[in-house]
Amino acid sequence: MASRLLGLVREIVAAALFGASNEKAAYVIGYYLPFFFQRLLLGGTLSIVFIPTITEYLTRGDRAETERVTAIFFNLILLLGAAMVLLGEVLAPWLVRLAAPGFAAQGLVPLAIDLTRIIFIAMLFLALATYAAGFLQAHQQFTVPALAPLLFNLVIIGGTLWLGPRIGITGLAIAWVGGTAAQFAVQWPAMRRAGFRYRPLLHLRDPAVGKFVRLAVPAMLGLAVLEVNAYVSRFFASFLPPGPGVNAVAVLDYAYEVMHAPVGIIAVSLATAVFPTLARQAAGQDSAGLRATTAFGLRLVLVLILPVLALVLALADPLVRLLFQRGEFTSSATTAVAAALRGYTLGLGAVAAYYIITRAFYALQDMATPVKVGGGMILFNAGLAFLLMRPLGATGIALATSIVNVTNAALLLWLLRRRLGTFEGRRTFATGARAAAAAALGGLAAAGV
Repeated sequence: MASRLLGLVREIVAAALFGASNEKAAYVIGYYLPFFFQRLLLGGTLSIVFIPTITEYLTRGDRAETERVTAIFFNLILLLGAAMVLLGEVLAPWLVRLAAPGFAAQGLVPLAIDLTRIIFIAMLFLALATYAAGFLQAHQQFTVPALAPLLFNLVIIGGTLWLGPRIGITGLAIAWVGGTAAQFAVQWPAMRRAGFRYRPLLHLRDPAVGKFVRLAVPAMLGLAVLEVNAYVSRFFASFLPPGPGVNAVAVLDYAYEVMHAPVGIIAVSLATAVFPTLARQAAGQDSAGLRATTAFGLRLVLVLILPVLALVLALADPLVRLLFQRGEFTSSATTAVAAALRGYTLGLGAVAAYYIITRAFYALQDMATPVKVGGGMILFNAGLAFLLMRPLGATGIALATSIVNVTNAALLLWLLRRRLGTFEGRRTFATGARAAAAAALGGLAAAGV
């Protein structure tokens, strides 16, 4: 929770210094391109595949073998991360033009390329930090991995406040490099205490590496689906003509960050906490326990996220004004971001439930099902975004994303139920109905006020 709140403070600082301007839009692309490849090749794949793999070795009780395998993975991540940075530096001009073709008409391509190259350096540290978090979570240690993003955000906030007024938006990119380095460094002592011992091992034919690769490939495809869906919004938004101090790419980024803050506080936190348990239950073929844990996670997510959904819909304008409208962030930017926020928030419940549902599939080492479902969502998302952006602009793109998120989560939930059998369906539905009714009352009261 503290990490997400600090992340929101980070966005508030950026908004005050750079608003929803063209420069901020260039930074959005400069940030998301490296993050796409880091999450696809290392970060997201690690968090999905690494924990079940290491948990399996820990369950066997063979400490020496666990230390050997974790050392091999660490060196593999180090080399892959360095290669990713090198390729990013070389390919940045082509990546920017592919991700935001509309930037050419706005003259933003050179700035976006420079920012992309700077932030690519941070991706190596972020991959190592994700490895460290996965290692500690597999050992049932959650405190340090949870506190590490606090330092990450604090370094970025401090670096932005110091460098932003001096060198502009480039200072925000440099602060990102410092934040990711700090996030890894603070977890290193805890890794050592948990039993990590660095050894210069890199056995690519090791059975553990082979299994990791077999699980990682479909996981990467699944993450590619998610990330490409995220990029669909920015791709189409780059074609929308910017207004005075309001660029659609920056507008969607601010709205998405506000919408995703409660997802991170509630859904991601819960999914992170239950995933090792789900992995252990799946490894022990405890189907009843797996069903119960998944159902509990869904109920808790619904109870906590539905009131947030209702309140954000009712209070979007004053919320955005309170958070961002200062400095370079104008009232016209507030109006645009609030409208996009409402579009994104309509799918908030589905986004939160998705994190629990997919963790159940990943615990079962079924990476293919989310990939197959998500693959169809890409074309659905692109078609909807293209249709809705014409009459509704950035808000239409956000609304398309929500429709796709609801459809995606509903299909995955149906498939999971077929896989596991009923997982307390009546109880979960009743809980969701009561939470929705209470949320509606809260939203109506807030709108009235």
